[in-house]
Amino acid sequence: MNRRLGLAVLVIAMVVAACGRQVTGLNSPNGGSIPSGTMLIRVNVAGTLDFTNFKYLIVFNTSGSGAEPYPQAYVNGYQNYSYALLFAGPTGSVGVTNAVPQLLQFYLNPATSGLQEYSPPIPVQSLQWSANANGTGNQLQVEFVRLLLNQPSVVATAAPAASASPVASPSPSPGSSAPPASGSPTPFPLNTSAAQQSWYINFIVTDSSGVPVDSMGTGGATDTSYSLLVNTAQVQNINYTKPTGAVIPSNPNSQLTGFTLINQP
Repeated sequence: MNRRLGLAVLVIAMVVAACGRQVTGLNSPNGGSIPSGTMLIRVNVAGTLDFTNFKYLIVFNTSGSGAEPYPQAYVNGYQNYSYALLFAGPTGSVGVTNAVPQLLQFYLNPATSGLQEYSPPIPVQSLQWSANANGTGNQLQVEFVRLLLNQPSVVATAAPAASASPVASPSPSPGSSAPPASGSPTPFPLNTSAAQQSWYINFIVTDSSGVPVDSMGTGGATDTSYSLLVNTAQVQNINYTKPTGAVIPSNPNSQLTGFTLINQP
C-alpha cells in the first residue's frame, strides 16, 4: 500500500511540474522545443520550393493598428506592412543552395511621405531557416527571435537621402532603399506596447520581379479576406490548411497550401 501511495504521489508531482511550460516537441517533428521569445513558422507549397523563379514572403504588421497586410500592398505602397521575411535566390542564381533570407523593414520617408523599405542585417543566431524542412522539398521553416522585428526607426537613425522616392512601383526591389548612414542597426531592446504584442501575419509568393502570384487567402494574389492574428504574449500553436475553392496559380511551386506557426512568449 505504501509503495502504491508513493507511486501515485510521484506521478502527480510529475504532472504538476509539467504544467505551465512546453514539454512536447515543437520545432521539429521528432522532438525539441523553441526557446522563450521566439517564433517558428513552417510554410507549405503544392509543388517544390523554387527560389530562382519565385520569392516567398512572410509579412508582419507589428504596429498595433489591427490590420492585415495584403498581397497587392506589396506593389502599391506597403499598407499595413511593418516587416517581412523574404526568401529568394540572388538575381541569376539557380537552386535552393543559393537562396538567402532577407529582413525587410518598412518605414515612412518624411521627405516624400511615402513608405519605403530598408533591409537591415540579420544578427547571428537570431534566425535559423531550412529550405527543405520536411525532406520533400515543399516546406520552408524559419525560427527567429521576435526582437528581430523590433528594429530602431530608420528615420531616427539617419534621415534617408532627399532624392529617394517612395517605393510604390509595380516591381518593388527588396532592400533597394537607402540604408541608415550610421551603420547596422541592432534589435531594439525595449518591450513592445500591449497593442504591439498583437501581430497580423500573411504569407505571399511573388514572381522574380516582385509581382504577387499567391497568398494564404482564398483570393490568391488579390485576396483581401484572409486574417491571421497572433498574440505574441501567449503560447500559440496554429496549424492551417488553405480551404478548397481558393484561386490556384498556374505553377504549383508558387501555390501556398498551409502553414504551422508556433510562438513561445
